[in-house]
Parts: sequence; structure tokens; C-alpha cells
Amino acid sequence: MRTGTAALIRSSSQNHFLHMNVLLRHARGKSGESERDVETILTEAAIGKRRLWASSLLFAELRPSAFVGQPFPNLAEFTSYIRAIATFVTPDPNTMLRAARLRDVKWRRPVALRRSGEVPWFMSLVDAIHMASALWVKEILDVSDLEFLTFDDPVSDEAEPERRLSLLRLQDYAEDLPTDSDGLAAVQLRRVQPHLKMRPARQPIPAD
Repeated sequence: MRTGTAALIRSSSQNHFLHMNVLLRHARGKSGESERDVETILTEAAIGKRRLWASSLLFAELRPSAFVGQPFPNLAEFTSYIRAIATFVTPDPNTMLRAARLRDVKWRRPVALRRSGEVPWFMSLVDAIHMASALWVKEILDVSDLEFLTFDDPVSDEAEPERRLSLLRLQDYAEDLPTDSDGLAAVQLRRVQPHLKMRPARQPIPAD
């Protein structure tokens, strides 16, 4: 039997920190099933129904050659639109130090679930900066219901070509984290894909 995708966690807050992969996918028209939901989130932010934050790291990824066709025909239009609806967080030294500590956390799955010879997982530089910036918004700006919206991109950065720690499933890698650690703060931050409506799990489909 082959099985369809599992149910997705629904967003339930009006306050969101957007990982740049959400914005980049949307800019390139590659949000898949989330396309309409991402558009709704951005549109409602434009009219004041939602509050959005994002990392200024996004601008380092905005290559003009990546913007061809819809929904944004060029870089200038996209940057103007995003800057009008989101607050951009430029990490200060304390936030960057927190990102460094997050990169140093050894993420482990429970012993019973580890593969033979499995070594600890580590957060990528980009993900750590995004996570530290989102925690800054939650803690310093006192946005207690902040949601961290992201996709689990299968493509790793150049420094980690073989595998990438899942931000959406950090709780599955939180074995033996200290109770006062930055890692635990990351786990406690609500992390969801940008879906506004609950999608039921598909039923198993008998093989031909």
C-alpha cells in the first residue's frame, strides 16, 4: 500500500515570523499546496489583520535572476511589497551569539529511534539566525503567541550537504536538552508550516 501525506498543523495565531524559505518560495510561485494560504497571510498583513516579522537575511538571497514571471515579475516589485507589510529584524550581537549557541546544540533523537552509528544533528547557520531572531521577537517584544512559519527544505546549504535538521520537528531531536537551554526555547516556540486550514490525512490507497 502507498499512503498519502499526513494531516498538517494549522496556523492559529495572527503573529508570524517568516523563515525566508516561505517568502522565497512565494516569490517564485513554488509554495505548492500552501500558495493560497501564504497569499492570505500576506494580504491580511497588508490590511492590518496580521503582524509579520522576517530576518533581513532575506535580502542577501534576492538574486534578480530568480524572479521571472508571476507572481512577482521583478525584484523591485517583490522587495517593495514585502517591506511594506513586514517588519525586518536585523540581528544584533546578542542575537548572533544566541544563534552561535543554537548551532552548538547537539540535537539527538531518542535512543530507540536512532539509526546505527547516528551522530548528533546540528542547526544550520541560516536556520539558527532565523530561530534566534524569532525568539528575540517573542521574548523582547513580548509576542507570546508568535508562530514561526517555515518549510522543511530538502536542500541543505553548502556547509551541510548531506542532511539538515528539521525545524518543524525539533521536538523529535530534543533528547537530553538542558532545561534552561536555547535549544529548549527553540522547541517551545510554535513552529508550523504556513497552512490556515486543517487538511485531513489521506486514506491509504491500495497498490495496483
